[in-house]
Amino acid sequence: MHQFSNNAFNFVDKTATVGENVKIWHFAVVLAEVEIGDDVVIGSRCEIGRGCRIGKGARIGSGVFLPPNAVIGEYAFIGPNSTFCDDRTPFAGNDRYTAEPPVLEAHCSVGAGVTVLPGVRIGTKSLIGAGAVITKDVPAGAVIRGEPARVRRSLNFDIYAEPLRSKMMEEVPLNETHLLPV
Repeated sequence: MHQFSNNAFNFVDKTATVGENVKIWHFAVVLAEVEIGDDVVIGSRCEIGRGCRIGKGARIGSGVFLPPNAVIGEYAFIGPNSTFCDDRTPFAGNDRYTAEPPVLEAHCSVGAGVTVLPGVRIGTKSLIGAGAVITKDVPAGAVIRGEPARVRRSLNFDIYAEPLRSKMMEEVPLNETHLLPV
């Protein structure tokens, strides 16, 4: 029995093949000719492009975009708000468009907010940290993460008019109530 509804809250094209125990959450869109294996979960606000293949047990977080013909392996995990691209020269009316959909192999894990560029293959059992931008293939079993946050420059409060500038420059006393538990 399917665990989704094709109503005003989500859209599943009638040509999509949906396995058993699949959950498709609110406002998700599953386009034509998609194949979804058993026990898959697709989060809210996802767009699953035409012809995608999603393997058994995969988990796709909310807000994920998969372009047409993407391949998602069994038990792959995709964190929320991750975006997968298939066009190296994206502009409207591009008559030289050549689709290069991503391939995610079995048991890989993609963190939240990751961007994967066209034609990239993510290897089996690899792990990609949140926020990374993946520009080339990821080998099986690799751990990939983006550049750590660091101070690049300081804000210049001189651009603010008084009295806001004075307010921005005030010292903020730090005491125990400002600290979060570790």
